Amino acid sequence: MTTVKTVDLSCGYGGVPLVNAGTLEIGAGESRVIVGPNGAGKSTLLRTLCGNLTPVAGTVTVSGRSLHSLGHRQRARTVAMLMQIQPLDPSYTVEELVRLGRTPYLGRWGHLDRKDREVVDSVIDLCGLEDLRTRTLGKMSGGERQRARLAMVLAQETPVVLLDEPTSHLDMDHRYMLFQILSRIRAERGCAVIMVSHSLADAQRFGDSIIYIRSGEAQVFGPGEKDGLRAAITESAQVPDDWIY
Repeated sequence: MTTVKTVDLSCGYGGVPLVNAGTLEIGAGESRVIVGPNGAGKSTLLRTLCGNLTPVAGTVTVSGRSLHSLGHRQRARTVAMLMQIQPLDPSYTVEELVRLGRTPYLGRWGHLDRKDREVVDSVIDLCGLEDLRTRTLGKMSGGERQRARLAMVLAQETPVVLLDEPTSHLDMDHRYMLFQILSRIRAERGCAVIMVSHSLADAQRFGDSIIYIRSGEAQVFGPGEKDGLRAAITESAQVPDDWIY
């Protein structure tokens, strides 16, 4: 069973710590949602958990293997990340974009084999994009493009999926669809899902637990610790607690 684990993890830039994440553990099929004020280090923690940033201190392991010791190809088969901002060629079709998710598995000549094509077809269907597979990204709505980007990430078939504010600019219907897709991959693939969100409501609906970052410290609140989370937010943010929920 895949487990993401951090030990004495400190994240930051240029050797300067920004977030002390300490010890975290996310098992197969589980979800964690990272919340906190702007500039708290949410994306910094996520980038460290996907291997794009080297820890200032401590370790990140996936199923007992050090994530940051893996080569680029093996890491891309282990952790996939949906970034908040990602430049995309508007002339790409949905299918062409999703095929990029298979890059870590392709041989020297970059040809997709039968398994690759089956995966591409499967995630296009999962994300409700079958009728859009030949449409170019430049002719799609924001919600449709976000689903296409998610399909590309899911085509990597990684046991760990990270998402940086995936619901930004999505309407209610597309937000619901995104969470339905994420719930399915947790149940059917056993993926561990870690997501950054600005919405406490979304965090409580989707997260098995919430990682709250404030003043450089990450605190974990489980499903039965709503009052503790409320107290931490109202104390640090100095706002009335009836604003929180």
